Amino acid sequence: MTKTKVLICPYCGETQTCAERCRGCGGLFEPLSRQATHNAMGPWFVRDPGKPFHPGCNYETLVRMIDRGQLSKYSIVRGPTTKQFWTVAKHVPGVSHLLGYCHNCDASVDAGDHGCHVCGVAFGAYLDHNHLGLPAPHPLPWEAELDGADGGLDGADLGLGHPSRPVGISGFATDDELFDSAKGQPRTQLRSPETGLDDAAPVSVFDDQVSPVTTALRRKLEGQHRTIRTLVILLVAVIVISVIAALTLVRREPAGVAPAPGSPTVAAPEAQAPPSMESQPPVASDPQPVQRPETEPVEQEAAPVVDPVVAAYTRARQLIASAGREDRTAEERTAFLVQALEELTTIAETASDANRPGDLDETTDQVRRELERLDLAEFFGED
Repeated sequence: MTKTKVLICPYCGETQTCAERCRGCGGLFEPLSRQATHNAMGPWFVRDPGKPFHPGCNYETLVRMIDRGQLSKYSIVRGPTTKQFWTVAKHVPGVSHLLGYCHNCDASVDAGDHGCHVCGVAFGAYLDHNHLGLPAPHPLPWEAELDGADGGLDGADLGLGHPSRPVGISGFATDDELFDSAKGQPRTQLRSPETGLDDAAPVSVFDDQVSPVTTALRRKLEGQHRTIRTLVILLVAVIVISVIAALTLVRREPAGVAPAPGSPTVAAPEAQAPPSMESQPPVASDPQPVQRPETEPVEQEAAPVVDPVVAAYTRARQLIASAGREDRTAEERTAFLVQALEELTTIAETASDANRPGDLDETTDQVRRELERLDLAEFFGED
C-alpha cells in the first residue's frame, strides 16, 4: 500500500498532497516563488479574514497595495509604528499620509508632502524589514521587575524624520476615554503571587494607588535581604569549620617527634642500640630517642601507577624508533613497525577522548605508509 506524501504550504500552512501550487493561497512551491515571498515579507500586517495565515509584508509592499487601491483609510493595519497593535490605517505613522491624512491631527494632506501643514509633524517611511517595533517588557503590579531599560518607541526616531509619539490602544478612541470608562467597573480580585492565598489585597489594573515601581522595588529589596541572610549563614558556617579544623591540628601530636624532657619514656621491647652507640657515654641533657623494634616493617614508597594508554603509546614510539635505526634489515624494520601498528590500533580502540594522544592518528598513518613503502621495496628487490 503506497503512502500519500503530505505537503505543507510554506506561505499559509495549508496541508495538502504533493503539487506545484498551493490549493489554499495559490502560491507556487518553486525556489523563485519562495525567494520572491521572502523579499516581500516584513513587519507590516493588514487584517484580512479571508487570508488569516498569510505572513506580514514590508513597507514597499504596503505602498504598492495603497497604489492599487487594496488598502483604504479604514483598513485595519498593524506594524512597527503601532507597536504591533491593530488600528485604522489613517492613524498609522508612515502610512496615513499616503492615504491623504495626517496621523497626528487627521488633517488632509497630499501623499508627496514631507510634513503636516497644520500641526507640523513630519512624515516618513519605515523601511526596516526585520524590526517589529515592539517596546521593552515592563513588569505588571504582581510580577517581578524585569531587567533592562525602557526600549519602547516613545520618543525614538523610527526613520520618519521625527521622534514618534505614543500610539494609543485604539484608533477610534483615546486612551483617556478608555481608562475613564474602565474606572467604573468593579475591582478585580487577584491571587497573591507569593502566598497563593485568595485573601490578598484586591488589585485593579486601573487602580491609581497601585504603583508598579513601588511593588518592583519592594520585591527587589526583599530579594536582597534573603541574599544577605544566606551569605551571613554561609560565613558563620565557614568560620565554625575553620575553628574546629584549627583546634584539631593543635591537639594532634606530630608523628616521629621525640617526647619532651622530663616526660616518662617507654622503651620498646627487645630494642637495642646500634653497636657504634654502645661505646659512647649517654648525654644527660639529651633524651634518648625511641628505638623502633626490629620486627616493625619498613614503609616503602608505592610505585607510581602508569596509565596503560601512556605505556602502550610509549612502547609504540620505542618500536618506531628501533625500526628507524640504519643497522636494521628490512625484515626487522617490518617486524618492529607491525608491532607498533598493533599497539597504536589497540590505543585507538580502547582509549577515551580524555587520555587519547593528540598525534595518534598522524603516527598511525606514518607507520602504515612506511610499511607500504617497505613492502614495495621488497617486491622490487630494493634495499
